[in-house]
Order: sequence, then structure tokens, then C-alpha cells
Amino acid sequence: MTSTFDPNQFKMGQRQNWDSVAEGWKQWWDAFEKGAQRLSNRLIELAKIKSGQRVLDIATGIGEPAITAAKIVGTSGHVLATDISTQMLGIAKERAASLGLQDIIEFKESDAEILDLSDSAYDAVLCRWGLMLMPNLDAALSKIHDSLISGGRFAAAVWADAPKVPIISLAARIISEQLRMPPPPAGVPNPFSLADMKKLENHLVKAGFSDLQIETVNVTFEFASGEDYSQYCQAVSASARIALSKETEERTETIWIKVAEEAARNYETVNGLIRMDNESICVAATRSI
Repeated sequence: MTSTFDPNQFKMGQRQNWDSVAEGWKQWWDAFEKGAQRLSNRLIELAKIKSGQRVLDIATGIGEPAITAAKIVGTSGHVLATDISTQMLGIAKERAASLGLQDIIEFKESDAEILDLSDSAYDAVLCRWGLMLMPNLDAALSKIHDSLISGGRFAAAVWADAPKVPIISLAARIISEQLRMPPPPAGVPNPFSLADMKKLENHLVKAGFSDLQIETVNVTFEFASGEDYSQYCQAVSASARIALSKETEERTETIWIKVAEEAARNYETVNGLIRMDNESICVAATRSI
């Protein structure tokens, strides 16, 4: 059977989707980053980022791990943060300015697969939870490899299998079950596309990277209640909005209540908080030539 997957159409949809939920991410940024900061810190360590270096952050979203890197490289360094979504970048700029980092971080709207960095040489490249959604990963990794200086480091994070990532999969599973949605077509990028570590390793080797290091990092997110988690998903998940767009208001509300109940049933702690442990895969590699 011939595939009808169109990577350009997919990327256009991704841009529209991220733009549509940017305000939701602005609302939930602090809560999300309390959990994600540990991973951003680990990526900085794996990339061996130091004061004064030039760093590239691919698929920065609303600013991470670019902001974490900027605090390390300081005023003698430079961070270029790129993303496909104009709206997400706008919020990233606001946050960088609020932290006094606007002179260290430069933001640029760009598709990772066609980055124009011919006049640049970076000490390190970062990508947090972006590689999984790239339809032509080999092209993107080749660009990343070529943007590094000899001996430069690349550090990235992707999500593990869906059951190990409840912050995404719990709501997605309930919505899918309630609407009796078919599974997504094979080969279409999704948050769990690179959960197979061997697959990820093969792509990196193909791009010319060496000295590969792969590990898993636990990322814990906390919400005040099941309802709080449900509201988070409603704000930041474009796929959930699309899936529920043709449902009645009553039906949609019923599904989101079920999401809240399932979150509480499975992840509520003794003090009433929702605590979700999620597995992220970190990879680091070197450009040796």
C-alpha cells in the first residue's frame, strides 16, 4: 500500500497546532518547567556547555533548554534558539527578556530540516522533545551535525514508550477510547516515535555522530488535582482539541471529567497532589570531524 504521508503538509499542521496552543503553554509554563528543569539541566551537562560558548537549541518551543543554556554561557557566549512556531517563539522572547537574557539569546523561526547555518559553528546543539516530531529526521540530524565544530557536542531528549509517559498518554488514551478513534497511521511522527533507543542510535550514527551516550531520566510533573491535570491538557494539547472539535460541549466536558478522575485514581498522592513520573531518553554524541 502506497503511503499518502506528506511531510510538508505534516510540518504545516505542526506549525498551526503549536501556534494554536501557545497561549496555553504560556499559562502553564511555570508548572511544566518545575518538572522539566531537571532534564534541561542534564542536557546542559551532557553537551558539556561552558561559559562563553555558542549554543544552538532546536525546537525550543517557548524557550527551553535555550534559557537554561544562556544562564551558563553568559554574556560572553551566545544562544540561537529556533522553532517552527512563531507564536511559541514570541512567548520565548518574552520569557528571556523577563530574565534579562535578551542579549544572550537570539530567536529565529526555522524548520530544523532546512536550517541555514552555513556561516555558523556551534560548540553545542540541544533539542528537548523535538526530534520525535521531525518527518525527515535524517535531514535534520545532518544539519545539526554540520552546524557543530569538530569535537562539538549534541544532546537531545525524546520520550520513552507511551505507558511510561502518562503526562501525555493518559489523556490521549481516554480521549481515543471514548471516541473510538483508530490508531494513528504507521510512520507518522508522534511523541513516542523514537522510544526505541536502537532506532535513535542508528539515526545518529547515519548522520556521522560518534561517542554516543544514551541514558534515561525520570521527569516528574505535579498538579494540584486531577482537575488541574485535565485543565493543563485542555490548554496545551492541540491534538486533544482537534479530536474533540466535533463533539458537543456536554460530551467534551464529560470526557475531560473522566480524564481528571483517571488522573486522580492512578496518580494521586497522600497529600492530594497528582504526581506523574515520566521516562525521557537522553542521548549525547560528538562531531568527531
